[in-house]
Amino acid sequence: MKVLVTIKKCSDCNHLSHTGAFTQGGAKPCCNHDKTCEERGYDCFKRVIPNLGSIPVWCPLKRGSKY
Repeated sequence: MKVLVTIKKCSDCNHLSHTGAFTQGGAKPCCNHDKTCEERGYDCFKRVIPNLGSIPVWCPLKRGSKY
């Protein structure tokens, strides 16, 4: 059985997280997808999502990774 999930922006994704409440200037959204962590490192500041309104080109879901 296949399930189709439509994600139009990062805020629709279950892998969305944040850098933490104690981040200077406020928490920033980041990607916690396993593939992103492998490619960009486990430091959440290297996985910050620049704009929640659009999906970044480095998103693993755009490149065929599993949800």
